[in-house]
Amino acid sequence: MNPLSGRVRRCLQPLRASIATLPGVMLHEASEPADITRALLQWQGNSPELVVVIGGDGTLQAVLTALLQTSSTPLPALLVIAGGTTNMSAADLGTRAKPEAVLKALRAWLEGQGAAPRQVERAALKVVGDETNGPQYGMFFGTGAILSGVRYFHQHVRPTGVRGALGPALAFIRMLLSLLRSKPHPLLPATPASLRTDTHDWSSSWLLVLASTLDNLLIGCRPYWGTEAAPMHFTAVEHQPRRLMRVLPFLLCGRGKSVAHERDGYISRNLSTLSLEGSSHFLLDGEQFEATCPIRLSTTAPLRFLTY
Repeated sequence: MNPLSGRVRRCLQPLRASIATLPGVMLHEASEPADITRALLQWQGNSPELVVVIGGDGTLQAVLTALLQTSSTPLPALLVIAGGTTNMSAADLGTRAKPEAVLKALRAWLEGQGAAPRQVERAALKVVGDETNGPQYGMFFGTGAILSGVRYFHQHVRPTGVRGALGPALAFIRMLLSLLRSKPHPLLPATPASLRTDTHDWSSSWLLVLASTLDNLLIGCRPYWGTEAAPMHFTAVEHQPRRLMRVLPFLLCGRGKSVAHERDGYISRNLSTLSLEGSSHFLLDGEQFEATCPIRLSTTAPLRFLTY
């Protein structure tokens, strides 16, 4: 459990009390990736069948990275509890209940008196952007305007005290308004980069580049329309693309195929691998990373997630 995650921080003591009633459960509180890794290394010696993750998108990203970097055996199931601010990954994986309700349902299941959690299998992204520290793993990758939007949230929205998913949603809406003005804006930087897949190469200045194994993103938007049978959704939009005001509503709801054309600066595919050269920073599940080498993305085998 990450005690500094948004929702967890607001109800920390009741959550601790609920966890204390769970049979056969070991609790470790950690907010830094290194501490999360140490806890999971201790647990791996006991071959746990289930790891419960209570936190936000960044907490789940740190858990995935720690497990996939250190484990040579199949991973345990991951029960995801939405305890963060945005909880985009948890929502798409199927989490509906609040943390307290999930813990109550988990206790009933462990005691043989309640329903089992829902199960979904989903691949994770493997992102290599630093040859020294090894790959990072997560569910959503972005750069360009996506990165500047997250920075805007941390600098201008979060300090106001706005709680929950409303804060990221406000930052997202602010970025959309900047897009619709069709004028240069710090939130909309041009990112020169070369993109390469197994079959295509593109070099341009990009408004945004994103890749994800999630089906739906913030506030339910689905900004990809590829049809290939591959686990990684990929979308790239050139800086100052044509007909943006007409295309944008279709792009956000996953209906871009009919109006968003490559000749106008819109690309979307489902992929297994992607390389990106030219971007010095990237975002993975809300966490910012520096790239010291060309960024390479691939996907893991499907992982087993549980939700209530």
